[in-house]
Amino acid sequence: MLVARLLELEAAGALTTAHVRAGARVGGVNVRMVWRWLDAARTEGRVERRPRTRLELSDQMWEALAQAGGNVAALHRHLKAAGGGVPSLASLHRAVRRDLQAGRHAPLP
Repeated sequence: MLVARLLELEAAGALTTAHVRAGARVGGVNVRMVWRWLDAARTEGRVERRPRTRLELSDQMWEALAQAGGNVAALHRHLKAAGGGVPSLASLHRAVRRDLQAGRHAPLP
């Protein structure tokens, strides 16, 4: 909503740095961040947040995790050895924790 309002002011030729500073204070962000949001709105045509992708663990990843005795670091090493795009160890930990809390369990080896 902040970006949309600032874009309206810009279209009317009334946008000032003071508006951006006030928006940053209200939004609890740095002034530079507001300028980045405005730039993204101008170039990409969006005023809402960019959707974030969520790491989903495949059945093969769960099998590798089970073979590693539930050791996420070992799963990370296995994925690195297999090549391709590998998420960070912290991301793997978060995804495993999230799925375990949701009730998913690794298959027995």
